[in-house]
Amino acid sequence: MKVLAKLLLLLSMVCLGHAQSKVVVPAWKVDLNQKFGFQGFDRPVTFRWTLQENVVFLSPDELLVYQVNRSRTLVELSPRDASGGGGNFVLDARILSTHDGHEIKSLRLTTNADSSEVLATRQGRFIVRTGDILYLYSAGFERIASIGLPLNRRVKEEDWQIGVSPSGAEVILVHNQILKRAAISPTSAVQQAGADVQLLDEATLNVVKKFTVPWFIASWSAGEHKLVSSQPSPAAEHSSYGLLDFDGNWSPLLFAWYSPMQPCAYLARAVDEHLFVTYGCGDLYVFPQNGQKVFSLKSAAKEFVGSVKSSEGNLAVQAERHFTKMDNAVNVPIAMTRPLRIDVYDIKTGKDLISVPLHATRVHYSLNAGTLAVVEGTSLSLYQARP
Repeated sequence: MKVLAKLLLLLSMVCLGHAQSKVVVPAWKVDLNQKFGFQGFDRPVTFRWTLQENVVFLSPDELLVYQVNRSRTLVELSPRDASGGGGNFVLDARILSTHDGHEIKSLRLTTNADSSEVLATRQGRFIVRTGDILYLYSAGFERIASIGLPLNRRVKEEDWQIGVSPSGAEVILVHNQILKRAAISPTSAVQQAGADVQLLDEATLNVVKKFTVPWFIASWSAGEHKLVSSQPSPAAEHSSYGLLDFDGNWSPLLFAWYSPMQPCAYLARAVDEHLFVTYGCGDLYVFPQNGQKVFSLKSAAKEFVGSVKSSEGNLAVQAERHFTKMDNAVNVPIAMTRPLRIDVYDIKTGKDLISVPLHATRVHYSLNAGTLAVVEGTSLSLYQARP
């Protein structure tokens, strides 16, 4: 009996040790509310500006976290500035050291209630959008260039969207314009539309090239020397992706296992200059154009890939679960999504590097090589790949 007890004790210790080896411990953690006065990043979405928040790696050594909030002081009525804002909304950004989370720099910029964003380019430079203007900042946090995002205001609907290529070398602007819809309702079928596309020099924001397509671009992301986008055509299926070059030519993004006979809704984006990732219907594939997959994942039962981010040969994948919840006020089921975890993989070897369980209803994350930053609620945590 004593021998059996010792064996059971040894077995329990081995199992416990194995479980503990799987526990992901952050290198450091910061409470964004206590330290900077940020609201929770899972705050209720009551207005568009409550979604304008994120975390972004500027370099291996610097991490930027930002959030838009109403100004704490009452602002007197005055003409709107270049951002399109009148001073009632502020983009609060903090740059932290990736080594220990201490604050390096802070930025506080006037913006509007509609559009705010921060995107990293390369060599520590980054772009800040505050409403109707883009600002370029140097690695030393000096404002070195700007470009306006003028609105036509004579069309029914329009917006500017910004993307940065995976290498950070190219900045792309898309100005979608819906000129006419069918007269049945404001959300009825689009009858006339167009999009203006601009390629900017990331170091100066000078326009390098621009072209126009005869339809709006329903979904897109920046690739290297191209856009990964839906076809800008009224007859196109928005769930089918292709490559739009800087001469305005669109061609389908082909991958060997896709069959038109068994179509499946999916999303696509560029991983680097040569590789692309598609995900949907429970599967994820990384592949070159017209080539066989080099990495793939199949989701577990009742799990879906919610989003992906890539950096230097690594891929972060957010897994989520879809379910319905009854709205008792109107007695109607509502579709809901709950994030489950973020897994980081080495694309070349297929090795899993990091796995972080998630608990908040809305999560923001950023990837830099083998380092993952995650914001849940008011907590910002930094995780590093296991050796």
